[in-house]
Amino acid sequence: MFRGCRWQLIALILALVLFLAGALFRLSRGASRPQAAAPTPTTVFSGLATPQATEPARPTASGITVSEADSEPAISSPAAYREGLVGAVQRLNPLYAHLNPVDRDISSLIFEGLFATNEYGEAVPRLAEQIVISADGIEYVVSLRQDARWHDGLAFSADDVVYTMSLLSDPEYARISPLGAFWVTVETQKLSEQLIRFRLAQPLSSFPHLLTIGLLPEHALRGTTLAQLAQHPFNLSPIGTGPYQLAELRLSGEGAISAVELARAPVFMERQGSAGSYALARLSFHLNPNAEAALDAYASGAVNALAVVAQRELLLQLPRSRVYTQIAPSIAMLIFNWEEAPFAERRLRQALSLSLDLPDLIERNLGADATYADSPYSASASVYLPHPFWHSQDSAQARALLEAAGLLSSDEGEAETNTVSTDPGAGGARFSLLVEDAGPLRNLAGEIAAQWGQLNIEFQIDAVAAGELSERLTTGRFQAAILELPVGADFDLYRYWHPAQFGIGRNYGAAANHEVAELIERIRGEIYPNRRGALYQQLQEEFAEQAIAIPLYYPLYTFVAGEQFDGIQIGYLASPADRFRGIGDWRLATETG
Repeated sequence: MFRGCRWQLIALILALVLFLAGALFRLSRGASRPQAAAPTPTTVFSGLATPQATEPARPTASGITVSEADSEPAISSPAAYREGLVGAVQRLNPLYAHLNPVDRDISSLIFEGLFATNEYGEAVPRLAEQIVISADGIEYVVSLRQDARWHDGLAFSADDVVYTMSLLSDPEYARISPLGAFWVTVETQKLSEQLIRFRLAQPLSSFPHLLTIGLLPEHALRGTTLAQLAQHPFNLSPIGTGPYQLAELRLSGEGAISAVELARAPVFMERQGSAGSYALARLSFHLNPNAEAALDAYASGAVNALAVVAQRELLLQLPRSRVYTQIAPSIAMLIFNWEEAPFAERRLRQALSLSLDLPDLIERNLGADATYADSPYSASASVYLPHPFWHSQDSAQARALLEAAGLLSSDEGEAETNTVSTDPGAGGARFSLLVEDAGPLRNLAGEIAAQWGQLNIEFQIDAVAAGELSERLTTGRFQAAILELPVGADFDLYRYWHPAQFGIGRNYGAAANHEVAELIERIRGEIYPNRRGALYQQLQEEFAEQAIAIPLYYPLYTFVAGEQFDGIQIGYLASPADRFRGIGDWRLATETG
């Protein structure tokens, strides 16, 4: 029966002999070799696509890979750029980055969105190559750039967009993001490997600005739900498409992450147009518990750049430094509760604004940390149009407005006893001005109340802790209030000043003006930039004419870097992380020329 397969049997027997011989050789070699010393764990988490360690990596309890090496870490020389941050790393993931400033700043260098904001705040393609918008503003077809790859070398494709959008549209995302409710309404369809179609529930001209959120790699997270993503090891071993990739997470003696090292991403440098840019091959971010520790690290030379909340006057005194200042992504407003009579009356709001000398008030109380505001938009935004009404003090005109509105009552015609009255027979009224209980803001509120007092309008200062301020704004328990509103990348004032957002958005004071609401809606639906620009101008003029609220000041964002760096410029900030927008042009001064 074996006659027909004798050659096969001979080959099988020969293979078994060779296998046994090889096994005996390996056993004898292992017995004669001296035992190696146990590897010493380093305090380095390797995040490079190809880990460089002399011994196999082992997973920690959290799933992060820790390199065990007898030699120095793969990246051991100090980075030329070393920035001090305040806070801790939690998740290097663009979907969660808005929850933590440190995560936001570092993630912005690792991940990219379909679009990015330029130095004027306009949305420009990043991972997108081209966008086509339907005439009704409902459908957006985006073609993807074909030269983008993930840090692990795999190609970026429509699957990554579809996967990321599936996480954003999870109803649970609305619990952690104010935009979560919007993403639920967006339909995403893959048309091809390089073509995506988005369908909106209603027109939204600022949609490309929302597509600046970083995208996630589907191949690395396939099957991972939003609920699982929050605790996924990916959050500390991210894979992006941005100009820098994670190299190391350094630990302190207590086991906390003390520094994050980023390395220039080779796959990014292969893109068209990247040659000759990104001279800084390595970036290092040192984490500090507070601003004082970060300042000490800068003074000692441990770091040579600072992105830290501190008084600008203090930062200006740092030696061997260059200070860069830009309008922060927020605006301080003095808002009124329109449900509290008589603040729904336009002429009262106008009179209160005209009685204030805002440039002087802001300079005296906030100094170099802010500049007075004259628009509901950021002064660094492309749509910004200053209006003189906001800094035109005219007490006589203010009083005339009050008289025309029938809001001034007098005792036997004596002007010095005039008071604002909510009821012609009530004999006047007193109001309160809600403000956070912080020194400069409390003082500013006091001086505002003093200038209003010249109209015989009495405001009592109600200074409260930040948490109580937020709660009272949300529940509408105020008459007038000073607060800072975040300014996003989308130039959309809907959530602040449209009547539909009272009680669910940030229209805390129930502001309701038909002209302003209509202009906001038209801007949202206008897909042509030139027409939209004209509407932005009309909106700012109408906002001033109606005195919807009083713009007070723009906080200033200050960034400090050592004088050894050249090429740093800071444009429009939709987020403090936008300071890195031009990092491709940053370089050491010795590298110029």
